[in-house]
Amino acid sequence: MTHSRSVALNKELKEKLDALQRHFTWHLGVTGHVEPTPVLQKPTVEIRHTAHENQAALLGLQAYLYQLKGQNKAALQSLRDAEEHERQDEQQASAAGSLIIYGNYAWIRSFQPPDKRPGYLERIQQLCPTPWDAQLVPYTQAKKGWFLLAIRARNGEQARECFEVALMLEPENRYFHAGLGMALYSSWSYFWYPDIARKAITQLERTVLEQPSNYRAKIYLAKLLEHVDIERSIGLIEESVEKSSDPDILKASALFWLRHSTERWLDAQKEDKHNILEAAIQKLKQILQKHPDLDLVFVKLQLAEFYDERDPPQEEMIYKELQERRDSLSPKGRQALILNWGKLFLYKKALTKAKEKFMDGYKIPMLTEERKACTQRLTDGLALPRC
Repeated sequence: MTHSRSVALNKELKEKLDALQRHFTWHLGVTGHVEPTPVLQKPTVEIRHTAHENQAALLGLQAYLYQLKGQNKAALQSLRDAEEHERQDEQQASAAGSLIIYGNYAWIRSFQPPDKRPGYLERIQQLCPTPWDAQLVPYTQAKKGWFLLAIRARNGEQARECFEVALMLEPENRYFHAGLGMALYSSWSYFWYPDIARKAITQLERTVLEQPSNYRAKIYLAKLLEHVDIERSIGLIEESVEKSSDPDILKASALFWLRHSTERWLDAQKEDKHNILEAAIQKLKQILQKHPDLDLVFVKLQLAEFYDERDPPQEEMIYKELQERRDSLSPKGRQALILNWGKLFLYKKALTKAKEKFMDGYKIPMLTEERKACTQRLTDGLALPRC
């Protein structure tokens, strides 16, 4: 084959790939913004602990992230697993999922020599004559919505738009309504707008009625109802923790009880504070011991802060253990670890070490409350109370 012919074929292949619905043509907010390694942990853990309609979506996202890391063999295995899940799905949803899966296959295989590329473009052509077959639009939009939600909370608004488009075309699809509820909650957790909270409650109420085993929806609804109907909120949390091992549910449960333990502690008499603190420590230790495989970084950090009240060496031991696996932590997780450790040094009056920690937290280029706190410690002076 001549060089000019090869260039022409590669250009034609790129044009076809760019027209496909797949992760590499979607703006998912990973490339250039977030390191693939910590983001990869989220779908990897969720695949093990959730059993909802986004399983194939999570596997597809896992494949995408593996490919970004150059791990094409692992990416292809994830796509094969996603393909198996799609065979169990309803016809249109399966076709949309297969369209995305084959698009990802075609992209990964495009890096191989032409004679070793399976005919995934031909399979896509059989699924639908054009990349935007009208019947598949709502399902591809829903898949994209799930991908966005699996990456990070700030994608909530983009995911919301995807599910709203899907529902315009299929207004009664309960899986699209479930996705919209999740997207609205994600958006609310980032922006904290009351009107978004009201819409999220409406959607999630529908989801928990239609899908009684969707404990992720129940825990999100519980968090939204915390200041509206505390008894209902507690009931949803207790049910979800009892019946699910989903890490998001365990984290939310732990933080819920921590907030209420803190409120009780502040209101309690001196003699009662010790008992409240001990109960909170034991609660967190039980969660961590029961689920050692889960990424419960913020639960561990909260436990460390509770130890500060009675056992500072134990607090620092937790920080050192997390530091040993810092490469596996998300940027926000690393910032939180550095912030807490810096506050411990500040409490011990080791001002130079404290300043170094706060500077390390500031240098991680992700806008979070933890980074903001590190910045304030540096700009306002280090002689601040530990809180």
